Amino acid sequence: LGTDTVVGMYASQVWRRSTRVYGDGGCFLFRLTPDARCWKWQPRSDGTLLDQVDLEEEKTALLEQFMVGTAKYISMGGNPDGSCGLRLNEDLTRGESAPAVGFENEPLHGQGRSSVFDVGVVEVYGLARQIDGRRV
Repeated sequence: LGTDTVVGMYASQVWRRSTRVYGDGGCFLFRLTPDARCWKWQPRSDGTLLDQVDLEEEKTALLEQFMVGTAKYISMGGNPDGSCGLRLNEDLTRGESAPAVGFENEPLHGQGRSSVFDVGVVEVYGLARQIDGRRV
């Protein structure tokens, strides 16, 4: 990524290692600079990415691939070929972005670039509803 490119994802749940997909339609992918854009989850996708999938169950599974957390990466958005809307490796130093079923985003770091990029800085924000058991 260029130093002026800022991309990210909003996770509706806490990231965790799991053998199952988790999260919900509140997840979204975004780019802040250049050309700020937000790609929210779309429960129905008419995009060409789903044309590669034959079974309805597989189409639903791809549409609902919100968050994936493993020992090797975290990712959001899935595709029949295994690529993701945004994937960060286990030590958050490398990223990858491709158009994703369910979000219908463009590659977050721009068209015409390699899907893999180096990550310069990672910022993580959490929204708290409670502190010490009390609502804030």
